[in-house]
Amino acid sequence: MTDLVLDPARSRVRIHTFAEGILARLAHDLELVCGNLEGTALHEGSNGAAKGNASIAVPLSGCEVGGILGKDGRVDDQGLSPSERRDVIAKMQKDVFHCGPDGVVRVEGHLDAGKARLRLIPPNGKGTEAVVAVEVRAEPGGGVRATGSFEVALSALGSSVIKGPMGAFRVKDRVKVSFDLGFTPRG
Repeated sequence: MTDLVLDPARSRVRIHTFAEGILARLAHDLELVCGNLEGTALHEGSNGAAKGNASIAVPLSGCEVGGILGKDGRVDDQGLSPSERRDVIAKMQKDVFHCGPDGVVRVEGHLDAGKARLRLIPPNGKGTEAVVAVEVRAEPGGGVRATGSFEVALSALGSSVIKGPMGAFRVKDRVKVSFDLGFTPRG
């Protein structure tokens, strides 16, 4: 097994949220980007035969709004003001994770032949599991890149329902999480 450490400069986690309800057309679908990631992994094998374990920490202080999702999947990074961005992140911390910016979401994963069983553990809520197809690629220098995406129910993480003013819209319970994680050999 190779002992690996996550390279935060080469790693990215994105969360796509979607509005629903009577006035959802007036609301925004958003992309949140999680940075300042930390983690470790043990890995053996290659591509479809890869096996291993990983532990990732996602600090809420490293999350920011990437922008507004268009219907074509593109992200408009200029569509929200700085104060609107701060409001979205504060609402996420308070309503989804029931904590402040010092909270950390932990992800524990076990990979076996292209499928990973992930356990998401929020700072102040119950954990949930997901089975995810993961593409694992060897990189020069002994590094490994893992990519994939999955959906998770906010309610499974202990989230409150996230609503707009007067309940005109709400954030769908299911959000899409995409990850592209780069690991390098420890030391």
